[in-house]
Amino acid sequence: MPSIQAQVMNRIATFALKGFKGSGAGFVRRFRMVTAASNLLAPVPKGLKHLKGGLGGVPGEWLIPVNPKGALLYIHGGAFVAGHPPMYRPFCGALANALGFRVFMVDYRLAPENPFPVPLEDCVAAFEAMVADTPAGEPIFVAGDSAGGNLSLAVLQHAVKNKLPAHGGLLISPATDMRRLAPSIQGNDKTDSMLSAHILEHAANLYLCGHDPADERASPLLGNLKGLPPLMLTASESECLLDDSVLLRDAIEKIGGSVNLLTRPGMPHIWPTMNLAVPEAKEDLLKIIRFFAPLVKSV
Repeated sequence: MPSIQAQVMNRIATFALKGFKGSGAGFVRRFRMVTAASNLLAPVPKGLKHLKGGLGGVPGEWLIPVNPKGALLYIHGGAFVAGHPPMYRPFCGALANALGFRVFMVDYRLAPENPFPVPLEDCVAAFEAMVADTPAGEPIFVAGDSAGGNLSLAVLQHAVKNKLPAHGGLLISPATDMRRLAPSIQGNDKTDSMLSAHILEHAANLYLCGHDPADERASPLLGNLKGLPPLMLTASESECLLDDSVLLRDAIEKIGGSVNLLTRPGMPHIWPTMNLAVPEAKEDLLKIIRFFAPLVKSV
């Protein structure tokens, strides 16, 4: 049974996002309004230096602990049309403090004003600059949620293709296939408290703007999965994007890759990022930290 806090977050998500039935400009306005409001509830955790800056010519925010020993690029979600680094300060800050990572939360350009492949190009530019700026011997990681999980996987594939260092990845409720063929998209349409098949259709259309959804850069599930660093995936058993993670896990396991999928019933989309409010998120943050810790030591 989900905690009371998780149930409350489910109700808020349904009221703020899933209940919206519009499309186009109204869809974009609603998502941007909700994510902007979330920024107000996201203070910078203690013990970190907070800097607004850029990486590879792309704006964003840094969270830097004392004596950092690795770097993490965090790519936010928001259906490709919304989202901002500030709303992820508590979650990314917890990772920075626990693991000693310098975290750069990239503020990539958004669709529909900047459709595919612009958001991915921004994230790749930030990652390549992080690689160039990170001292030899320090680990580099990539993480993201929802649309940011899509972009994170594509960035990791870019790293493998170009022989750039990447030592692990965290994908939180990632949207890995823009064709939207996974059974859970329709199967969990009524149980997902935040997203719906309707919302995912509009998000994909606004991001792709007519581009082929089978392009592996847009649908990294279809891309090369060999050589990826260890991945941790999380997905609610109740959400539309559940099978985007399940199919990715199965595909990676089939070729002998290292992947771990964490699921919970009744959780809202991207629940691990809600570590200030949801007990299950606090518990699973510890699991995420345990996933990263040995990867740091192995570099």
